[in-house]
Amino acid sequence: MSLTIVHIKPTETTPEVKFNPSTGKFEIKGRSITENASEFYNPLIDWVKSYIENPAGSTTVDVYFDYLNTSSSKSLMHLFNILGTIPGKEVSINWLHKKDDEAMKEAGEDFNTIVNLPFNIVGTDSN
Repeated sequence: MSLTIVHIKPTETTPEVKFNPSTGKFEIKGRSITENASEFYNPLIDWVKSYIENPAGSTTVDVYFDYLNTSSSKSLMHLFNILGTIPGKEVSINWLHKKDDEAMKEAGEDFNTIVNLPFNIVGTDSN
């Protein structure tokens, strides 16, 4: 099965998502404060489950949240854990946050201690 590129435009409660299976470049950016995170993330998790059957040589996930609620964190953790099962492939997470946003920096640090993937936690000035 050939996967298509995923592009979901952001809303007030959900992030922008761009997943490109041929380049292995994934981006999640914005706010994730949806009441039903599973409804939003489960199709992405299913897509990633298909992706890991034939992944790109390396997979890079750029994550940049303004805000992330608890249910979104749980869904994101599930997505990261699935990516961590790609055998023999390089997977890295770039957790980007505004330099002065301690909460998002700490969220990235929390994921880093729980998920078995390399995390690059980077403070940035840009949006």
